[in-house]
Amino acid sequence: MHVAAQNPPYISRDDVDNEALTKAKEVFAEEVKDKPEDMQEKILEGKLDAYFKDRILMEQAFIKDPEKTIGDLVNSGIQKFGENIVISTISRLSVK
Repeated sequence: MHVAAQNPPYISRDDVDNEALTKAKEVFAEEVKDKPEDMQEKILEGKLDAYFKDRILMEQAFIKDPEKTIGDLVNSGIQKFGENIVISTISRLSVK
């Protein structure tokens, strides 16, 4: 349900390829270049975290309870059932 609604391109932060990370850094580096130099790195990291939070399934806020992330739901399932739960692939079908 969440994949269909939010269409995340990545499951976890480990799945983000270097090309996408580099491209995002370039865009946000342009935005923070006029800020004080000692703050640029922190601002850049904050912008990257916010950008990828919406694009990574495990970091997205759960639609029914925005206080929890999908990662929190998976972890609660692990605790409840005592089994290791891993999301390895996601698929989304759409009709145009």
